Amino acid sequence: MSTKEVLSEGELDALMDSVSSGDVPLDDSNSSQGCQPFDFNTREQALLAQMPALKTINEKHALALVQSIQSIFKVPVEVEPSVITLIKLEEFVVSLTEPSGINTVEIKPLNGASFVVLSAEFLSFFVNQYFGGAPGGATFSSSRTELTPTERRINDLVVASFLSDLETSWAEKVALNTEPESFESNPDFLQIGSPTELALKFSFLIKVFEWEGSIDWVIPYSSIEPLKNRLGNPAATIKQNKPAANWEGYFRKELLSVDLDVSGLFSSKNVSISEVLNLKAGSIVPLKVPTDVMLCIEGQPYCLGEHGALNGKKSIKIKEILNYEDGSL
Repeated sequence: MSTKEVLSEGELDALMDSVSSGDVPLDDSNSSQGCQPFDFNTREQALLAQMPALKTINEKHALALVQSIQSIFKVPVEVEPSVITLIKLEEFVVSLTEPSGINTVEIKPLNGASFVVLSAEFLSFFVNQYFGGAPGGATFSSSRTELTPTERRINDLVVASFLSDLETSWAEKVALNTEPESFESNPDFLQIGSPTELALKFSFLIKVFEWEGSIDWVIPYSSIEPLKNRLGNPAATIKQNKPAANWEGYFRKELLSVDLDVSGLFSSKNVSISEVLNLKAGSIVPLKVPTDVMLCIEGQPYCLGEHGALNGKKSIKIKEILNYEDGSL
């Protein structure tokens, strides 16, 4: 039997989410119609809808990039954040062209490596701008398969600024620490995890004069998923926490029916270890019959009382409740 998965983990989650929400009926009333189509793209909306703060963070990042790029290249620039998409890593790799500025970045405390990608057209254009080329001009040739050393330096400059802005825009939700790990220009040599692993793609459209390019940040979805609560809807969090008062009343009510072991301690006596070792069947330990008796709840002293009998049964009449707070015990 083949061990290949029919559905990926992400696709299974999408199917289960739709079953839970009622989008996929469980009854067999329509079984005569045969198989029904299911759009796994619905998982994208379901997952991203749980983290609305990502959109706000993305917008902050875009505004910060405007200032950074203008400061570096001294040109008027517009940065528009694109819609965050959920893709498979293999789809991301296939979409890359050779050469590209593919930067592998470690972002703590997020797990897994992420990628910041600058196209060759992007790097060529900003090399031209950086060294005073004609406004709006680009010198990239599609026949090239390698990046020039100058394009590499521009790549490092832009990526450093991009990561700095990333840390700033995320600071309110998560304190990130970014560190570039490696650089690759050929997608075929890119080291990734599982090709079918889901990833989030953050794209920023860069506009300078009549030219347009983009910066893409791709990160495994599994590294963002643990942050759902921080990136979720604050109103939903408050709503989830609101029923806590009802739980308090419930426990107070249920505690009243909990059974406790009540015992009476009549007397105690200190004996040596040698006396204990000499005890055997029939031995008598002399005890002084007390006037007061200690009443214990689950083995813990609770009050002082007087032993006696009530309705033919041994009983203890409570005389004093022990107070733990004033140190009387």
